[in-house]
Order: sequence, then C-alpha cells, then structure tokens
Amino acid sequence: MTARALPVSRILPRFQPRYLLLLPVATAIVHIVATFVAMSNTRASAYQRLQSALPLNTMQVLQPISPEHQPLPFMSSDARYAICKFSSAAGPVAVSALLPDRGWTLGVYHPDGTTAYFAAGSFSRTTNVAFALLAGDDRFVGLSPQNAGAETAGAAAQLTVAAREGLIVVRAPDRGQAYRQSDDAVLALAKCTGRAF
Repeated sequence: MTARALPVSRILPRFQPRYLLLLPVATAIVHIVATFVAMSNTRASAYQRLQSALPLNTMQVLQPISPEHQPLPFMSSDARYAICKFSSAAGPVAVSALLPDRGWTLGVYHPDGTTAYFAAGSFSRTTNVAFALLAGDDRFVGLSPQNAGAETAGAAAQLTVAAREGLIVVRAPDRGQAYRQSDDAVLALAKCTGRAF
C-alpha cells in the first residue's frame, strides 16, 4: 500500500485577503500604543536621575564623559560639564560663570526639561554671566542695593530668573588634553550659591 500525499489545500487553511488588510491596522495600533507609553514614562528624567547624586546649590565639575562614566544617556564625550542642582524655595540662588569662547554655554532647566535661561559664549570675547534665581511666586525679597539708593556708578542692574528648582548646566567644548587643565579651571569658577532671605 502506498501512502497518498494529501493536497496542500487540505493541510493549509485557505488564505483570506482580510488577514492582509488587518496587518496594517494592527501595526498602527501597536505603534500608537508604544508612542503613548514612551511619552508617559517620565520617571527617569534627567533631573530625577541626577537629584540624589548632586548636592543642593553647589556646582560640581563632572569627570570627562566616557562609556564607564556617563551620568545621563547621550551626554557628548566631546564636551566637559559642570552641573548644579538648585532650589530657590528657601531663598535666592546666586549663579555666576565665565564663558570664554564660542561653544561654551550655560543653561538653567526646570525639572521637566524646559529652559528658564540660556547663555552662550561668543567668539574671541569672554562673557561673564551673573544672575539670581528667584522662586517666582511673588514673594517680596527686600530692596536690592540698587533700589535702596546704593547703586554705584556704572553698575548694571542684577538679572533675575524665575525658577524654583532644577539644574544649571555649564557646558564647555573638550579641546583636548593640552587645554584640559585651563578649561577645567574656568569650569571650576562657575558658582551656584544659595542665599537666605
């Protein structure tokens, strides 16, 4: 007795064209759900990742970025960073930094990642950045020396930025080993100091 081969149509179910139409619809549903899930995942923001690692109202110069030392994903290894976690809830925070050339930047960021203030260095000119961070909730912090009549000749009014908490990031281009010591010295001049009312 010889074994008879079964026809392919009896082994495989009949192909239905509606299955082909369901494939793009299922792909679109998966894509939309994945997008909403990714957008709702804010537990691992930059602020929350660095919150426990940085002291409050103190500027820290980070080690050079490498695969072994990368505090945040996608930090550029061709730049050096100084970061300060700040809170102006207990009083103003004085911020100062030098931006000696183009490529140097200073940014003040809210915990949600939005920018409260940004400054960039310019070509062949040192930019001296100095400002005070205030909580921005309409509290009276007293008269400044300028408003109290103690303004000196030629002194500019103090810049204030409204931000309750967040990160201050000073970024410097890494120009190589020959410039590393001088660039680190300029980064170390960046200050973030809390002041009492």
